[in-house]
Amino acid sequence: MERKLTLFLLFAFYCLSGIAQTIPVNPTEVVTGKLIGISKPLRDNPKLTPAEFHQLELKGLSHTLNKGLKDRFYPYASTALPQGNDPIRQDFMGQVRGNATLVQNFDGQTSPYYPPDCNGTVGPNHFMQTINCVYAIYDKTGALVAGPTNMNLLFGSVPGANRNDGDPIILYDDVADRWVATEFSIPMSGPNYMLMAISTTNDPTGTWYQYSFQVASMPDYPKFSVWRDGYYMGDNNSSGNDIYVFQREQMLVGGTAQAIGFNNPYRPSSVDGFMCVPPIDNDGPLAPEGTPGMFIAFNDDAFGGGTDQLWLYELNVDWTTPANSTFNRTQQLNVEPFNSSFGNNWNNIDQKGVSQRVDGVPQVIMNVPQYRNFGSYQTIVCCHTVNIDGVRHAGIRWYELRKTTGNWEVR
Repeated sequence: MERKLTLFLLFAFYCLSGIAQTIPVNPTEVVTGKLIGISKPLRDNPKLTPAEFHQLELKGLSHTLNKGLKDRFYPYASTALPQGNDPIRQDFMGQVRGNATLVQNFDGQTSPYYPPDCNGTVGPNHFMQTINCVYAIYDKTGALVAGPTNMNLLFGSVPGANRNDGDPIILYDDVADRWVATEFSIPMSGPNYMLMAISTTNDPTGTWYQYSFQVASMPDYPKFSVWRDGYYMGDNNSSGNDIYVFQREQMLVGGTAQAIGFNNPYRPSSVDGFMCVPPIDNDGPLAPEGTPGMFIAFNDDAFGGGTDQLWLYELNVDWTTPANSTFNRTQQLNVEPFNSSFGNNWNNIDQKGVSQRVDGVPQVIMNVPQYRNFGSYQTIVCCHTVNIDGVRHAGIRWYELRKTTGNWEVR
């Protein structure tokens, strides 16, 4: 009898341990954004002067590498798979070719920051670029039609917009036919903010709704996505909330908008303290009604143990009763073994013709993971950097996940 009881208790322990790994968590923060109003047209904002650009250069030079993130450590490297070449490395040129005709090519803006955090997106008639710490808007011939202008001027006088701290993001919400711009505000002391602006039309050179949301901790490396019921964000934050959703429906009309924050208990291990679980962006037709917002990350057995996997997360938001919202890791999908290690520092991938090496950013899914609803099935595509042969030759590991009914599967 005693042996049976012991076995039962062990069984119960392992069951409860398994359940504990998948228990949904509730919000740790619900905040209401500060809406100042509608901006003046961005085409009327003052352009960056040479003196202002010089100030950006000086500010960029003053930034140094976070000493807490200078060393990377892979505790399970000796037993991790693969040992040697990537097992699914493509070592031949693809046979399917698309349209090779160059439609348009023009220079964007230059940032004095390291890294420059450059990104951009297209809408019906424009391309908008954001970098540390500037925005610029072009028509589709490459003509500059607004800017370059200090990024924080886009947010007017909302709390935190007196600073121009960087890590900007620009997205085009194709279902709403609007633009979404973000930048963080991270003073040495005092509250941290996410600055957000939504264009009032599909013309980014026009007016924007300007918002500011106070967040629990520094929202480093923020990554955003568009989803049916919110604008979702993941950031690099191991000491506070790193998962957020912002009230898209209200922000599109300039209404009072809330934000809900979670402290993710299911972050993958990190090689140097840096870890961001990015949200998945809905491209094209919206996901079916009621589909939770999704996030994705990976586990490398060299630093997390176990096996090489993709991890999927879901955020079920309840804007009527925000406290009822939940966040959870919902799937762990085994994938072909990969090696994301390029050594123990940030200068690790050789460039042709120069001595300066670049960082492979090996810990995170690259921006932006994408979702598409094809009606009869749904897909997620994403990628991350891998070491293809163990000697610092970088490659891109691409995935397509597909869902018809039930769970997601790796194609």
